Amino acid sequence: MKTLVVYYSRTGTTRKVAEAIAGILRCDIEEVVDTKKRSGILGWLRSGRDAGSKKLTTIEKIKMHPNLYDVVIIGTPVWNNKMSTPIRTYISECREHFKEVAFFCTQDGSENAAFKDMKFYAAKSQ
Repeated sequence: MKTLVVYYSRTGTTRKVAEAIAGILRCDIEEVVDTKKRSGILGWLRSGRDAGSKKLTTIEKIKMHPNLYDVVIIGTPVWNNKMSTPIRTYISECREHFKEVAFFCTQDGSENAAFKDMKFYAAKSQ
């Protein structure tokens, strides 16, 4: 089974988890790159606002197309109790190409709705 780990990481935490998963599974990995600046305190505030309003963003072109994989594992930090805006964009743009999909989230806080949000956006028919 061919597997791809896709992730976005603003601070590096989600990257570490994605790399660990890809290492264990010995599979391909791809970082989603947001074209919007999200560093620093202003970036943190913008990120929470964008996630809370369920906005999309512009991401760089993906290199590994999800239709070439049996399973795509998608990782995101949790922003404002939601998935990150770059991952929302990736899922929205690629959902028709997922055969099987799994998710992981990183956060510093309590229970969240990010998984429910990701499942909804990954659905092939809405």
